[in-house]
Amino acid sequence: MAADDVMVILHDVSSAQRLIDTARVVYGLGYKLFIASKVYGAAATSGVPEVHRMALRMGRSFAVLPSAKDAVQLLSPGRVIVVSYDYGEPMTSVEIATRLLEAERPVLILGGIDAAPSKDVAAMGEAVYIRGVDTRLGPVAEATALLCELRRIAEARRQARERSRASQQS
Repeated sequence: MAADDVMVILHDVSSAQRLIDTARVVYGLGYKLFIASKVYGAAATSGVPEVHRMALRMGRSFAVLPSAKDAVQLLSPGRVIVVSYDYGEPMTSVEIATRLLEAERPVLILGGIDAAPSKDVAAMGEAVYIRGVDTRLGPVAEATALLCELRRIAEARRQARERSRASQQS
């Protein structure tokens, strides 16, 4: 699986700025698909149009769905990771990124409000949180930490494959 095949869902978001900032992280790190589910308030009225504009400018995809459950059903992922400080098990960012990288069609679900994703959303997949944090970081910081780590691991693996090929040819 290529690192940029990870599908990121921001669930339960009312803040336009949080939606826009999360999209900037996702698209800026080269990921192709960003989904927002259960979008309301300012996020729905001003955040969604701005993220659509951003996605179109960058040649990326953006979707808005009524619920995280709908997104998971439509995407048929091989693995779902839900970042939930309240319901998750602690894992390092390397462990979380590796699980995503090794899955077919992985989905990463981030909570869009200050409270963690609900227990039913956490139960949709493997509920985890980044080991070593004292409190929930929020979706922008969580996306940055995990997607950067995922990109770093994927790049290191690609370079190792290239070195292996080069040594086999010589």
